Amino acid sequence: MKNSYRLDYTSLAEVLGQRALVEPQRLKLALQTSQSGPIPFPEVLVGDNLIGDWDLSRVVCEIYGLPFLPVDLYSPSPDALNGLDQEFLRKHRLVPLSRHKRVLTICMPALVSAEVLGMLSSTSDLHVMPVVGSVNSNNKWLAEHLAAPDPVSADAGGVPSDWNKIFDEGDAAVLLNLDQEPRDPPSEAAA
Repeated sequence: MKNSYRLDYTSLAEVLGQRALVEPQRLKLALQTSQSGPIPFPEVLVGDNLIGDWDLSRVVCEIYGLPFLPVDLYSPSPDALNGLDQEFLRKHRLVPLSRHKRVLTICMPALVSAEVLGMLSSTSDLHVMPVVGSVNSNNKWLAEHLAAPDPVSADAGGVPSDWNKIFDEGDAAVLLNLDQEPRDPPSEAAA
């Protein structure tokens, strides 16, 4: 099945608006939010309850003629991850399903742009075959199998290098001291 749409978020937004699945103003805002921040467009749509996760995947399958194969229905092969940039996969919510010689089957969180798939192909030197998954199932799989490294690291002396950690430890110390200090009952003035 040949389609006339390019794998990109603008085309997807057009179709969602034409089919009256999402209000045009909310689509525009979701698209702007995804373009200016780290959260991909499909995740903004699902996260803001503008469209259901499975409904979005169904529409993507229909308009792009791609198969639906979420990670809850097909367990990814551990070998599919070999040599792939895990940070890139986390950033774009991509789950590698399988690898056969030079062909990598990749599960998209509903949709990623053709540019993202092209970058994956060029950096891995593999031919990328995308399939449609769901936003939530991809995120769940990535959290379970490709958890991001802890950005809070300690130097050799055990001193945290992250400011948030410093403030958290300070708050905990203050609360601990409050619990340990005896408190005198307030004195009542003699009448």
